[in-house]
Amino acid sequence: MRVTRDLAAMMVAAVTMVSLTGCDDGEQAGGKSPFDRVGAERTGEEQAEGDDGSSGVPGRRNGGATSDLPGGLTTRQKLMLDNLPESGSVMAAGEYLQRFTTCERYSIDPADTRYYPMDDEFDESWGVRFRGTCNDAGDSHIRVFWTGTDGMKTFQEAYRADIAERVKTSPSAGIDGGFGIGRDFAVIAPDPDTVRQLSSSFLLVLNCNPNFEPVGDMSTAPAQVDGCVLTDDFTD
Repeated sequence: MRVTRDLAAMMVAAVTMVSLTGCDDGEQAGGKSPFDRVGAERTGEEQAEGDDGSSGVPGRRNGGATSDLPGGLTTRQKLMLDNLPESGSVMAAGEYLQRFTTCERYSIDPADTRYYPMDDEFDESWGVRFRGTCNDAGDSHIRVFWTGTDGMKTFQEAYRADIAERVKTSPSAGIDGGFGIGRDFAVIAPDPDTVRQLSSSFLLVLNCNPNFEPVGDMSTAPAQVDGCVLTDDFTD
C-alpha cells in the first residue's frame, strides 16, 4: 500500500531529529509482539544523472544501499535519516502517531483482539519487544511494533529474509514496501487515508524488494541492512 506523501518540503524545514518523550523500557507492558508497515529516510543533495540516464543518487535502487555508500550520503538522504522519529517506548510511539493520524483507543495489551492473526509472526525473532494497536478512521487498525534502537536491525534483517523468500515465487512481493519505520518502532496501517497521513510523520518506508525503484521525486536512503532501503515513497 503506497500513498503519495509530500514530505520533501517538510524535510527542508525540519532539520532537527524528531524526538519523542516516553517511558523507559521498564515502564512498558510485557508481551512479545511485532508490527507491520515500514519507513525510512534519505540523506543527500540530488546528484546529476549518469550518461545512461540513471539517477546518480546513491541507493536509488534496492539491492545494495548501505551506510557505507560510495561517496557518502547526500544532503537529502542525511535529512531523511536525521529526522527519523525515536519514541523511547511503545506507549510514546502510539502518542506520536496520534499527532498525525486518527489513532483511537490505543492499547499495548498483547492480548488485544484488534491484532491481526499474522501479527504473531512478528516476535522476538524480528527484534520486537512490545506492540500496540489503535482504531483509525477507516474502520481498520493501526499496529505498532516496538523494537528499541538495538532491535531495529534485527527487524530489518527479518523483513529482508521474508521478502527474499517471497520473491522466489512472486517477483513483485513487497514492491510497495511493508512497514513505516522509525528509529525504534515500525508501523502498519492498512487504510490508504491513514498511510497518506503517515507520509508527513517523518517515518520512512522499508523496502527490500530488489526490483523497487522510487517514482517521481521520491528518494531512498540506506537501511540498516544491505539489500534494503528506506524511502519516502508512499505513493499508490
